[in-house]
Amino acid sequence: MDTYFHFKPNLRMYRFIFLIVVVCLSVHLPCFQVIIFGKDSTIKAVDKNNQPVNKKISLEEALKIAIEKNPQLQSTRDQIDVAVGSLRQSKIYPNPVLGLLAEEVPSNEVGLNQSQNLVSITQPIITGGKRGLGIKVSEKSKEKDEFERDAVLLAVIADTKKAFYKVVADQEGYAIAKKVEEIAKGIYESEKARFDAGEVAITNVLRAEVELSKARNLVSNAEGNLQNSIKELQTVMGIPEEIIDGVIGKLLSKPVELSLPELELKMNNNQPFLKASKKTIEIAETQLSLEKRQVIPDINLSAGYKRLTQENVDTVQMGVEIPAPFFNRNQGNIQKGKALSRKAKSENLSVYNDLLFQLKKNFNSYNVERKRVIEYGDKILPKAEESLKLITRGYKEGEFDYIDLLDAQRTWAETRISYLESLKNLNLLIADIERLAVVKIGGQ
Repeated sequence: MDTYFHFKPNLRMYRFIFLIVVVCLSVHLPCFQVIIFGKDSTIKAVDKNNQPVNKKISLEEALKIAIEKNPQLQSTRDQIDVAVGSLRQSKIYPNPVLGLLAEEVPSNEVGLNQSQNLVSITQPIITGGKRGLGIKVSEKSKEKDEFERDAVLLAVIADTKKAFYKVVADQEGYAIAKKVEEIAKGIYESEKARFDAGEVAITNVLRAEVELSKARNLVSNAEGNLQNSIKELQTVMGIPEEIIDGVIGKLLSKPVELSLPELELKMNNNQPFLKASKKTIEIAETQLSLEKRQVIPDINLSAGYKRLTQENVDTVQMGVEIPAPFFNRNQGNIQKGKALSRKAKSENLSVYNDLLFQLKKNFNSYNVERKRVIEYGDKILPKAEESLKLITRGYKEGEFDYIDLLDAQRTWAETRISYLESLKNLNLLIADIERLAVVKIGGQ
């Protein structure tokens, strides 16, 4: 017997299923694209209306993020945890050794009823103060790691400041480039109108057009420099994947006068990298003392209870083990410890000389840039700006020609850029001096 099924089309049901499929695809298609093609969409900050928000940070915010997120700084914190664990382990006394010895066990009987049984405990005794010296080495190693963490912290702060100052300078450079473009565009439009009126030759228009193209290229380069500086700042902060549109802040434009002897004194007293180097000397000398004490042998004390089954007698056993230092008197490690002590002292001197050289070099460069900044800020820049205003006004009134205006524009732009470059270098030097001397340098 054959059975046949006949399905009658239901158009309303099909429409409903099709609608559900379309809705599901519209919701989940972006996720499928990410899974299939491996493309992630850019994440940007948005407000409550789902509109993009420009995210700009201050120097304080940048430093806070860097201290929290910088991976190099986090590595030093982990190293301190390692040192804490080593210190804790050095304070633990050696474990006793429990022993069970069965002698003369009959081969025809399973068990210990007919054997000579000994239950014992052995405790190593560390002599010569070696345990105390080992603890002292661990304590000094922990202190050294803490100083190194502080040195890395200063370096991260300095690098963050320098990257931040670069962004500030490049933002200002971009603003200058836009101003140059605005001036060049105004000159081009003016020269074109004068040419149309028959007042100037076509060469003036062409020159103005060339200058406008140069100005636009300058804007493009300034924008690229700004983006690179922002990426550098994000990397130093430890957030290379996040989006920052710029920074909020200004470069120090009125630098104070510094004293090299005072900076040297503060460096000697406060520089953690120098303290870590000195702590290395202490570690090496303590380790040398420990190696010399290794000649004194440790003692193993043992005590036990022995049951003589056949005689039905209980006995007590005592023992002392003392290694005889006939051949191994730790000569090699003592020689190694002396060499490491000399090496630590030489490295400490090298570290001090290098830090002092960097401080003096940055101090001299700071004084040079400080004089340039003052000269530009007080004399050169105001004169260039005033000259541009006067020639621009005179050009509009017909007192000056196009070449005069072009020269004034170039002089103003070059002066602004040179001043900005000197100002940026000054702030970078301040960040390095603050790191080396562990000071805060401000200005009015």
